[in-house]
Amino acid sequence: MVLVLLLASTPTTAYASSMSLSSAQQVYVYGENVRVVANVTNDADAPVKVYIEHTLRDLMGRVATGYLLEVVDLGAHEAKLVELYDVNVDDVFYSGQYVVWASLIVNNVRVSEAELIFTVEGAPEDMEVRIQLSPDPDYARVSHVFIMGEKAYMQLVGAPQGATVSTLLKLPDNSTQQLALPAALTVKQAGRYTVYVNVSATGYRDVHLRDFYSVLENSPDALADRKEDSSISLQLEKTSYTVGEEVVATGEIYPPHAGASVTLTFSRGGASEATITATTDDEGRYQAAYEAQADGQWSVKVEWGGDSNHEAAAIQELSFTVEAPPLNWLPIALAAVAIVVVAVLVMFLRRNR
Repeated sequence: MVLVLLLASTPTTAYASSMSLSSAQQVYVYGENVRVVANVTNDADAPVKVYIEHTLRDLMGRVATGYLLEVVDLGAHEAKLVELYDVNVDDVFYSGQYVVWASLIVNNVRVSEAELIFTVEGAPEDMEVRIQLSPDPDYARVSHVFIMGEKAYMQLVGAPQGATVSTLLKLPDNSTQQLALPAALTVKQAGRYTVYVNVSATGYRDVHLRDFYSVLENSPDALADRKEDSSISLQLEKTSYTVGEEVVATGEIYPPHAGASVTLTFSRGGASEATITATTDDEGRYQAAYEAQADGQWSVKVEWGGDSNHEAAAIQELSFTVEAPPLNWLPIALAAVAIVVVAVLVMFLRRNR
């Protein structure tokens, strides 16, 4: 039993009624019933009608029942147990702490208040899932408008591992088609499409999603001709390298494009020495490495040609120096010493003949 101090808004000598709250247990598991009762007592010599205003809410603010009101008739010196809640811990509940707040009202005066806190464990959590539609296989753009004959790419984002997903597509002619996500569809009917997705997973609440997209017979000129700007960056770890040392170039495309190909050209003295193609990751970043085999003044430039809705990025170029490795004098010195030793040994042997 959890009992919290009663807060009186008027002197307790004016009213002889009191209230406390109790619960069958302090921790409830998903599937059990939460039962909360109020123990209301009338210590006066005359009967009285009391009102209990109460609410149940999640301390994280996710669940609230609203205010409820109970009416109780108490005889002189009578005590009663009033059931405030007998509710199953189902999908409405989340794991966490809950508070039951109750207020005792007599003759339109709030004479006392009480709180009771209990915990729920094992309740299913929400899934943060959504349907993503795009005209690009890398989902670089999100779109709900497609042109007849082009591909519509569809995927589910945020589903937990092992989730069960069922997808139904309703076409403009009201026919339906079962899909397995991710999916790539060639749109062949103009009109409005509706996507229904049901997702279930152990430990999570079921999710029922619905989304729409439209297909136009022809591309409006204003949309077909419009392309957004893009940019690409280029960085080197340093500006001076040694022959044979790896030169690592990094950068990213903005807006981010996953799976995009960028071209890097390494040149020495203005003449191209090597061309490397790198592919961007999910964040639009790329990396390429090259070993310069000759000293001199070098440069590297990176290019990205854009895509169906982005202009090509401006070419970026950086210069760097490659130096010959320093001469190692130790082997030369050792060879010279060896020659001197041999010469001395020969002279010594000739004198002793």
